[in-house]
Formats: sequence, C-alpha cells, structure tokens
Amino acid sequence: MLKLKFTIGEVSNILNIPIDTLRYYDKIGLLSPQRDLNKYRYYYLEQLDSLITIRMLRAMDVPIERIHALLTDDSLNDMHELLVSKQRDIDRQLTYLKNLSQKLDFLKDKFQHFEDSDVIELVQSNPSWVLLTDSVMESTDKKLGSKVQQQLSKISAHQEWLAFCHIISIVSKDNLLTGNYHSYLNNGILSTFPMEDDAGVFMRLEPCFCARKCVVISKEGYTALDDHYEQMKKFIHKRGLKISGNSLEINLYNQYNNHYIEIYIPVIDKEEGWNEDEKVND
Repeated sequence: MLKLKFTIGEVSNILNIPIDTLRYYDKIGLLSPQRDLNKYRYYYLEQLDSLITIRMLRAMDVPIERIHALLTDDSLNDMHELLVSKQRDIDRQLTYLKNLSQKLDFLKDKFQHFEDSDVIELVQSNPSWVLLTDSVMESTDKKLGSKVQQQLSKISAHQEWLAFCHIISIVSKDNLLTGNYHSYLNNGILSTFPMEDDAGVFMRLEPCFCARKCVVISKEGYTALDDHYEQMKKFIHKRGLKISGNSLEINLYNQYNNHYIEIYIPVIDKEEGWNEDEKVND
C-alpha cells in the first residue's frame, strides 16, 4: 500500500506550523516523524491529522502535557470533558468581546457629549452592577479600609467585570435638594458588564429615567460641580419634573488634569409627560 509522505518543510508549509515547532514536538516525543533507510525524516498522511488536532488544542491553550495524554488515551471521555470546558471559556470570551465592542461604541458616543457640557438630556439609564462602600471621605468606620480590601479581593476573579468598571460617587436625594453636593452617601465602582452571580457583593441598578449631564472638571476644580447640579435642578423644575432618588456621578475617563464625569439624577413626571429623545441646551 502506497503511503503518502511529506518532508518537515512540506508539512510546515501545508499546516503553517513552524519547523522549529515540529522539531520541538519530535524532541519531547509528542509527535515524531518516521525515518527512511537514509535517515531522512518524513511525516505520513495520518500524522498530519494528529498535527491538526495538536494545532487546534494549542490554539485553545491546552498544555503540551495534557495534549500528549489525550493523544495516547484509548477513550474520548477526557477529550469530551475538555471540549465542553473550552466551549464555556470561548462563550465567555465571545460575551466579553461583544461587550467590549459595545463599550467602545459607548465611549465614542460619550466623548462627543463632553464637547458641549451645557447640554442636559432626559434619558433612560442602562442596567449596571455596582459594588458600594460607605463614603470614603465621611465614614467614621475605622475598619472601612480593610472592608473595602476584602470586597475587592472577592471580585478579583471577575476580570471581565473589572475591565468595564468606573469609579462612582452617590449623593443622597436629601443632599441634592438642600444643595449639599459634596457630601456623599456612597462611593464604589460600577460596571455595565452583566453579573449573573453577584456572589453577595454586587448590587444591580435597574434602569430609570434620569436627567443627565456630561461635565469636565479639573483635578483641583471639583467645586465647579455645584454649578452643574444647580443647572440640572433648574432644568428638572422647568420641565415639570421632580427628583426621585439619589444622584450618580460616574468618573468616565481621567486625564492627568481633567476628570470627565457623567451626572445622573433620577426624575419622575409631576404633571405632563416628556419626550425621551428631548435634548435641551440651557
């Protein structure tokens, strides 16, 4: 029976596997070529199937030792378990990439809003997941620092969530109404990446109707937030609305000298309805 055989160079070209990699596989005994009477090394056609399998498994970051065990196994049980596990990993990666793409679109849109910080909009906020602490600046809890560290250690495994997070501050409704804009109810981090298992750490913020303003604050100029809040309160009153909850400040992007912040104030209609697409420049 005629057997097709290929030189190491031909296999490298056919399967796009570097020659050095093929030699390494031979050296460690993962897959060795055959030698003819002249001691030239050749790969037979069926060995190309094995190399295709090896390449697939390496693309999934399966260690060489595990691949060797799979190729020498007489059953498919371990291979089946591996493929199921890798499918879950790939699904998570696809979800991550999908959310990353949406995040990029989100940021591009947001950056346009910062070009005119006089604009106030009525919007529906996005669902998000938050990890909250007491106000860092105002808490009297001497153990707050260690509590925050414990919380952060719990979410260290949620790298996808952390990749989409922003620092946030929350001003209570009462402080909003009295103009006490720098007394925070909570600090924390927020992410729009979905968390199906909150592990007792995350809290979901449900979407709600809000007045929103995108503002640019210098590193030393946080008192300028007062004027922005006053503008938003006038806007809310003028539209026949009223404040219905705590405000949310999202640190969307930081430069060395500027902070780009979104302010959300929940509102409800007092008298007439409002147009969700309305955008007003006061």
